[in-house]
Amino acid sequence: MMSKQLREQASEKAFNNFQSGFHCAESISQAIVDVHGGEADGRKVQRFAAGFQGGIGGTHEDICGALAGGIVAIGCLRGQREAGQDNQEIKELSTEFRRRFIAEFGSSNCQMILDRLSEREDGFDCKKLTAIAAGLLSEVLTESGL
Repeated sequence: MMSKQLREQASEKAFNNFQSGFHCAESISQAIVDVHGGEADGRKVQRFAAGFQGGIGGTHEDICGALAGGIVAIGCLRGQREAGQDNQEIKELSTEFRRRFIAEFGSSNCQMILDRLSEREDGFDCKKLTAIAAGLLSEVLTESGL
């Protein structure tokens, strides 16, 4: 499947997950694993991301849940299967996703992002942000051969 199609599919899945009641970290992690994970279980990884909502536990003080959920998905897809394996790929994927996320949203901090969203008048919200973040991560993964 082409990169653009995968990006759109990941974005749509993340948006729909959020729309159905999952939060940012859950929505992106499940969407990415569903789109890029082959046999991996998106519903299971979504549970691993549960505590990252709203800047970790709803505090809004730390990393944006959409970014954290994406990193959880990367770990699910490419993390070490045995201790001592080379983890350079996961470092590179995580770094590149973070770089693109910050380029798009101006920060990785939940509260800073929320403050920027509240200033917008176009109805942009966390649901849309999560969908865009899923698309960004899908591009990173596709470019790496996933």
